[in-house]
Amino acid sequence: MQLRNLLPLAAASLLLSSAASLADEAPMDWSGFYAGAVADANFGNTHFALPGDTHDVLQQTHDKHTAFAGGGVLGVNWQSGAMVYGLEGDLTSGNGTSSVTACTKIDGCFTSAHDSFTTLNHLKTDMSGRLRARIGWTSGDTLFYAAGGYSFADTKLSLVGLCYDAAHPATPDVFNFARKKTLSGFNLGLGMETPIAEHITLRAEYLFEDFGRTAYAGQAPEWNGRSIGVRNSALRVAVAYHF
Repeated sequence: MQLRNLLPLAAASLLLSSAASLADEAPMDWSGFYAGAVADANFGNTHFALPGDTHDVLQQTHDKHTAFAGGGVLGVNWQSGAMVYGLEGDLTSGNGTSSVTACTKIDGCFTSAHDSFTTLNHLKTDMSGRLRARIGWTSGDTLFYAAGGYSFADTKLSLVGLCYDAAHPATPDVFNFARKKTLSGFNLGLGMETPIAEHITLRAEYLFEDFGRTAYAGQAPEWNGRSIGVRNSALRVAVAYHF
C-alpha cells in the first residue's frame, strides 16, 4: 500500500495515543448505547468479466480506485471485566466508481479510421452499510477490538456505447444502458477506540469487505451480461457519543 494511503490511519492512531495519555485514571465503563459519525478512505478492487461473450473484448479486467465516504454509526456494548462485546450498524455514502473499457474489435477501441463500437463500463456505489458484532478487551481506557458481519452495497452498472461510423468519425452515436444491483457480502475489521472527552470516544479501524461476484444481466442483442467481483479495503475513523 502506498505511503499516502497510510497517512489517515497514522494520524488517527496519533490522536488516539494522545487522547489515551490524557484520559482520566478511572477506567471507562463501555456498557450502553452509542451513536456517532464515521468517515473512511476506501480502496476498491473491482474485477470485470464477459462470460460467454464472443463479440466484446475487455481492454482491462481490473480497476482500482480510491474514494472517500461518510455516514453514521449506531451501536450498543456490554462489558464484563476487561472484555467488551457489542453490536453495531453503520451507513455510508459515496464509495466511488470503477471503470473498464470494452470494444467489439480488438483494434477498434477509440479508433475513428473505421467502424468500431466501444463500451465504457462504469460501476458506481451509491450507498453501503454494515451490521457487525464486536469483541474486544480494554487496556486502561483504550479498547482494542475485532469486528465482523454482513455488508451490503447499492450499485449501478452503466454501459455507455460509442458507435464510431467511418462516414462521421468525429461524432459517435451514443447508447446508454444501466442495471442496478444490491450486493451482499461480509466484512472483517480491527481497530482501537479511546475517550477524548466525557461520553465521547474516537476510534481508528482497518476494514475489509468482500462482495463476491455478481451477474448484471444484459439486454440482448444490444448488450451482453457482465460478471463483476468487488472487494474493498478501508481506513476508517469515527467519533461516538456514549449515552
